[in-house]
Amino acid sequence: MAKKRSKTVTVDSVYGNYDPAITQRFEQASIVPGDRITLISGEKEVEGNLLAQNELGNPSTIIIKLDNGYNVGVTVDKNFEVTKQDGSVELESFEIRVPDQESNLPQISLIATGGTIASRIDYKTGGVVMAMEPEEIFATLPELFNEVSFKEVKSLFTLGSEDLSASEWKIMAREAASQIDEGTNGVVFTHGTDTMGYSSAVLSFMLQDLPVPVVLTGAQRSSDRGSYDGALNLIAAARAAAHANIAEVMVCMHHSSEDEIMQLSRGTKVRKMHTSRRDAFKTINEEPLALIDRDGKITQKVVSFQGRNDRQVKLLEEYEEKVGLIKTYPGVPPALLDWHVDQGYRGIILEGTGLGHVPTFPLRTENSWIPSIERAAEEGVFIGMTSQCLNGRVHPYVYRALRTALQAGVTYLGDMLPETALMKTGWTLGNFEDDYATIMTKNIAGEFSTLLKYTEY
Repeated sequence: MAKKRSKTVTVDSVYGNYDPAITQRFEQASIVPGDRITLISGEKEVEGNLLAQNELGNPSTIIIKLDNGYNVGVTVDKNFEVTKQDGSVELESFEIRVPDQESNLPQISLIATGGTIASRIDYKTGGVVMAMEPEEIFATLPELFNEVSFKEVKSLFTLGSEDLSASEWKIMAREAASQIDEGTNGVVFTHGTDTMGYSSAVLSFMLQDLPVPVVLTGAQRSSDRGSYDGALNLIAAARAAAHANIAEVMVCMHHSSEDEIMQLSRGTKVRKMHTSRRDAFKTINEEPLALIDRDGKITQKVVSFQGRNDRQVKLLEEYEEKVGLIKTYPGVPPALLDWHVDQGYRGIILEGTGLGHVPTFPLRTENSWIPSIERAAEEGVFIGMTSQCLNGRVHPYVYRALRTALQAGVTYLGDMLPETALMKTGWTLGNFEDDYATIMTKNIAGEFSTLLKYTEY
């Protein structure tokens, strides 16, 4: 017999889904969500601001926002005590304020796409939602208006970065090109951090001959938390867009966990390396392009970049979505590659081990990837090789297995990051008709490092 689906309950009460007995105690004490309370249940004593219970939560668990910005749930017994304290806040009250702008300051464009930097706490669920308009950020950053003016402030969409795909990247590229054509000094995208490296890479290819900076920035912590990093990231990104002599797509995030220095990383050389640290973004196989201190001083670290100029930006926005990324692991079956070919994929990036290995000469010969690679190459599928080591470069001539994969049809992609290689493959297949290997091995947006320094690991 088929299972019945659980019914979604919509809660209209200001208290949300709390047990009626708990709600009654709140009403008796004239306590509503937002009020500061002290809660005692058994040996537990907690002080903070009361939040409503969401539709999916435990009705017997009281949700409290602590002073450090975190939420805690306390499952109470029938003898719990609750008292109201001074320090209530008005929930869901968010100021939108755009200060007067100085006409003599450099103009930049701020484009929001969603992510944690443009988010706040949802007091119905206790979670973080992408619900903030770009103007709301200004309420806590009046100092921005002492340094830059905003030619344009707009929201393209409100999405977590995990929900972005080629259609959104095209919209972002078009918007950046449009803002540049209309004379902005630089473009700042606020963006979710999880796939920021993908977006920065693909925009680096879609936006050719940039005359001004395009800077992506975000936040690892939401704006309701004391450790919110988005404000300083945005200030630094705005400074870079207005003043940095680097006309490339870049990512601006914390250089360390402290609030002292931000870093500008080349869009094709940056990767999120930690789930939650504020300095999660690292530049791979090169130094950051520049560092920005709290006073706004920009110190350039790399000399090989494109400077500001009066070039006309060239938009190459097409993208072939039938591309994939396959990670190599011990015993990985070649049928994974066969499946992609059967599904009509036109390009595959292999994330090989070490210098770029896939299973080549296993004892069980049916597990060798070479026949599947040869078949894919014969059917016109581009096969690119990167390394899951990330640091360092792949090389096709060191070992016999590497040479064999090269002869079978694999193109080795130096020190290019797997995500960057995936984005470049989709872009290459979308914008050019043939000779893909030549384009994929050409350094177009700094995706290859000509020299890997020992100190950059």
